Amino acid sequence: MDVRSVTNNASKEAPDYDHAPPRAAQLMESLRAFGYDLPTAVADLIDNSVTAEASNIWVDFFWSGANSVIAITDDGRGMSPKELVAAMHLGSRNPLDPRAKNDLGRFGLGLKTASFSQCRRVTVRTKTAITEPETRCWDLDYVADTDDWRLLKHANHDAEQYLQRIASLKHGTIVLWQNLDRVTEHASVQDDKQQQSFLDQAERVQRHLAMVFHRLMSEAPAVSIFMNGNPITPWDPFLLNEPATQWLTATRLTLRGHDVEVRPYVLPHESKVSRTVFQGASGPRGWTAHQGFYVYRGRRLLVPGDWLGFGWVKEEHYKLARIMVEFPNALDHDWQIDVTKSRAIPPPALREELRRIGIRTRAEAKRIYSHRGTRLVETNETERVFLWEPVARHDKMSYRLNREHPMLKRALSAATDRQAFNAFLRLVEETVPHPHITMENSERPGTLAGPFDHVREADVRKIMEHAYDSLVSSGYGAEDAITRLRTIWPFELFPALLESIREAQEHVRQS
Repeated sequence: MDVRSVTNNASKEAPDYDHAPPRAAQLMESLRAFGYDLPTAVADLIDNSVTAEASNIWVDFFWSGANSVIAITDDGRGMSPKELVAAMHLGSRNPLDPRAKNDLGRFGLGLKTASFSQCRRVTVRTKTAITEPETRCWDLDYVADTDDWRLLKHANHDAEQYLQRIASLKHGTIVLWQNLDRVTEHASVQDDKQQQSFLDQAERVQRHLAMVFHRLMSEAPAVSIFMNGNPITPWDPFLLNEPATQWLTATRLTLRGHDVEVRPYVLPHESKVSRTVFQGASGPRGWTAHQGFYVYRGRRLLVPGDWLGFGWVKEEHYKLARIMVEFPNALDHDWQIDVTKSRAIPPPALREELRRIGIRTRAEAKRIYSHRGTRLVETNETERVFLWEPVARHDKMSYRLNREHPMLKRALSAATDRQAFNAFLRLVEETVPHPHITMENSERPGTLAGPFDHVREADVRKIMEHAYDSLVSSGYGAEDAITRLRTIWPFELFPALLESIREAQEHVRQS
């Protein structure tokens, strides 16, 4: 036989690829680093319960030191044995496949990655209206010992006492986390400090759930979520029931045939609502942190306040601006939703319109904050000081710099060449771009930036401190300088900064 013929036949039979399945132990450990924290991990499991059309969801934290457990139970439709095994597979679905409108999943990873991020053993027990309870368990230590994809068919002895609730339900699912090495590793049952830390984490989870699922809990068909037996009260970031909340014009955008709803709100100033309401509206992270766009998918909150990469800094005078954006799960890919469902990036086709809405909402929020905020500090009858002054010349209006402005006056006195400096100021006055400003405001109303619109508060404060120093150097006493500082436009737009400068100067005087 021809040697070349044997070689050719062999090459035809050999595949042109290698099998490269992942090593079970290594991949399982890697899946623990998807970026979840405890609240987002619990929320991901609740997404599955919502998708299963649960009416009630129970989240329970059971303290037992290093043996503490967390259980998430729902009365949803449950899973058949075949569905349970499929759900326990990694990547149990293709993120590109079409889904039901109420489906909050995407990658088929959430149950596993969220669980692994917090514990080393996750047990799922489920039943439908026509099937008996079925159990499956991933134990990372067992997978590490065997280095094999062995999905256990039973719960361990310690788990059974926590899985009994499923017996009282006609259908539903319970997910149990044991070996909580990311939550209570090496904790002692007798350690009161560690127990309090565990309870504090439960409280943090409760606040997160109240925020993320607030619409699902308050809009029909409503879902009830319980934390350690107590119902969670939804947190409304928009204060929709407050008469002083401003509902700005809603906009419906379209992307690939799907609607994206945008509803901007400006929340009431502190003086317009009760102290309890105002404090509650601050949310888990505080007023300043929660300003911006609130991005929803299927009534589920993904982003609880963010300016979505538009380059705007979260600052005090914009804190009343909150904008609801809602899109269907068919646009997950366009918004780049990640596995943890805690990030969303606006599609390029929508960015300009969202930016425009953001600019308008921020401007209105700043106006409300500034108008009402000035009442938080003392008022006076002194005439306000502006840097620019209108001047009528030959039936035409122009503007010149106010040479009596304390900062400009100080700069003039400190100039080594006053003649050159005055010449520069005159050039500035004669070249104000009036036509461009007028055209821009006419063609794109509301897009011109206001004073310090894109400036960090720390930088505004430095300018205000320079103005204060200018007043003091011109002969004002400390208290009178603060009073006069409030009359200099636009510093009155920053009452909180004015108050902080006053407090700082008072502290200096007392020391």
